[in-house]
Amino acid sequence: MDEIKQYKERLQIALKAAKICIFEVDLLRQLYTFFENAEVIFGISGEKILKDVRPYSQLDPESYRLAVSEYFSHPDDMDVIEGAFRHVLSGIPATYEARMKAGGSEYVWCRVDVVPILENGKPVRMVGVITDIRDIKEKTERLKNAIHLDNFTGLYNKGHTIALINQVMEQRQHEKHALVVLDIDNFKNFNDQYGHSEGDKIILTVSQHIKKAFRKSDIVGRFGGDEFIVFVQDFANTQWLRGKLIQLTRLEVDGYVCTNSIGVAFFPQDGADFNVLFKNADAALYHAKIEKERLIFFSEMQ
Repeated sequence: MDEIKQYKERLQIALKAAKICIFEVDLLRQLYTFFENAEVIFGISGEKILKDVRPYSQLDPESYRLAVSEYFSHPDDMDVIEGAFRHVLSGIPATYEARMKAGGSEYVWCRVDVVPILENGKPVRMVGVITDIRDIKEKTERLKNAIHLDNFTGLYNKGHTIALINQVMEQRQHEKHALVVLDIDNFKNFNDQYGHSEGDKIILTVSQHIKKAFRKSDIVGRFGGDEFIVFVQDFANTQWLRGKLIQLTRLEVDGYVCTNSIGVAFFPQDGADFNVLFKNADAALYHAKIEKERLIFFSEMQ
């Protein structure tokens, strides 16, 4: 008995150190029978989880799976979990990543490894290991941001902006989109006169105003030193777009007045691929600078 107790103590220490919990499900009775070390991930005991989910065993199979998924899983990850469950019921082990919770806890990114236990070739039990992968996900997200975002403004960088725009144009060809190119007027002269620190304030403020002006679904990127690009997705009202852009043609930053010139081209009428669309938006921008009109739609130049 002492050896068994020591073994359990060592196991619990190892599980806590690795941020892992273990569970077992009786598939025939639709009943969770074991949940060890849940506290380290979800902040509640395995006993509480077993008590919470025990009533689900009285449900029909479809309702049971739905209830368990709602108790443990983020709605956006249910398809992944359903796929893993189908594997287990077919006698095949499964591994997946999902956001999980228990007993009303916050969602935690986890990796789940599940293995069916077979009797006479049929799965009768399922043993699973849940691993907390929050740190890994956060590191991955930071790396992804480092690759995709402009370090100074936090907007998408040029390469990722183009990639996202191309993706939208390919997947949503039958919708109307707008490519907006914005350039800060006389920025080099401002930098030369007032210094780069003041110029940085202008860049940062303009980028913040652009991002705030548009929806989360729109793609906002920094295209160069003082040039920005916005891809406005699936809009129906040109006047709405014009109103948004006019507000960006003149901004005040720490007592300085900053004017911006803007060129706009519409997809697909002004270009069905990025290079053509950007060329025409850039032509409209050039025209806006020359004519000092601040905002020009490419279609207005025809």
